[in-house]
Amino acid sequence: MNPNRKRLNAIAIFLTTLLLFQSCVVYHKTPTTLEKASTERINTKVTNSSGENVKYKYITYENGIFFGVTLKSGQSIKTPIDQNDLAQVLTKNKSGSTWATITTIAIPVIATVIIVSTLPWGGSWDLFPGEEL
Repeated sequence: MNPNRKRLNAIAIFLTTLLLFQSCVVYHKTPTTLEKASTERINTKVTNSSGENVKYKYITYENGIFFGVTLKSGQSIKTPIDQNDLAQVLTKNKSGSTWATITTIAIPVIATVIIVSTLPWGGSWDLFPGEEL
């Protein structure tokens, strides 16, 4: 196989792996209340008094009880939240999450384009002299 083609395959695998990072979530630094989190219906991270973090797709309020909703196998699973055992409630920072995703993908893509554009397509470009590919 052509050495340039091997490099392009490696770059393609690298970029495909980056796509997995698109689901990163950044949370606000300032805590909020369960009431506010339930009205926003966005990703929420709840920390209990023992320091355990639980992430929910959203928080809902039904019959006087707050529930954290998670998705498993396409089904919504509601877990009751004990208000007396809460340390903090953090909601998703939408703009921060968007910028984190763009940064995580854009910087490696730009670097890859720069590297690929410097390849001499007519011959071979030896990244590691003295080593076989």
